[in-house]
Amino acid sequence: MNDQERYDRFLSALGFRADLDGSPSDGRGAIDLTGLDGEPVEPTVRLHVNPQRLAHHVCDDEGRDPAARQPRFDDVEADELDDPEAACLQTLLAQIEEAILVREPGHDHLVLVDGGVRAVPADRVA
Repeated sequence: MNDQERYDRFLSALGFRADLDGSPSDGRGAIDLTGLDGEPVEPTVRLHVNPQRLAHHVCDDEGRDPAARQPRFDDVEADELDDPEAACLQTLLAQIEEAILVREPGHDHLVLVDGGVRAVPADRVA
């Protein structure tokens, strides 16, 4: 799967859970989340993500995407595992939800960091 396909898949999954304001294709590299699971997100949270950031976040240190990784457990056959790409994206969605729920006041920007998602103030967005 290439970076754009992965990104499109992620946005589709995010759109099932979140109310999105604006188009991620408008060049901002961010999308506003106005609601999550039918509840409003107040104030609105801006998720900073683009195809390259997402790929960097879900790929391992050697640049392999989840589908190319070996299973962690020797006793599990690779064909018995769920789609590793989907599992990675579902984990990211859960991390986004957690970051929204525990954010501090004024930390209305979500950024992808090693191991998860962090809510930060606007002046800390890279």
